[in-house]
Amino acid sequence: MIYGIGTDMILITRLKAALERHGDRFAEKILGPDEMKRYLHRKSKVELRGLRYLATRFAAKEAFSKALGLGMRMPMTWRSMQLLNAASGKPEAFCSGKLKAHMEELGLKAQVSVTDEAEYALAFVVIEQMEEATETITD
Repeated sequence: MIYGIGTDMILITRLKAALERHGDRFAEKILGPDEMKRYLHRKSKVELRGLRYLATRFAAKEAFSKALGLGMRMPMTWRSMQLLNAASGKPEAFCSGKLKAHMEELGLKAQVSVTDEAEYALAFVVIEQMEEATETITD
């Protein structure tokens, strides 16, 4: 059953300006440890690739928080949800700490899609609630 749906679109130049003002401290505020490694790797090869990676993760976290219905308040934090790619390239949401416990307690799992094009990054998230097995009533 669908628990919530969220979407977010960001102007990539907005993040570029934040990075120019604050450097990678800004990225460290948004990205979890595994995402940060990937961001730095991409940025070291081509700066624009790092910027687009950061933008898609920013949008995904905003969309995720909307689908969850919490916004950016506990247990949802920027770093408590990481968007990592499976070997196939499929983006997958990994939660940690109190957010992970919250998701497990409610039986929630997320499906995430991200894309970027020239000026914008976009994310779409569907959070599903796993249905509990129904009891069979017998006479």
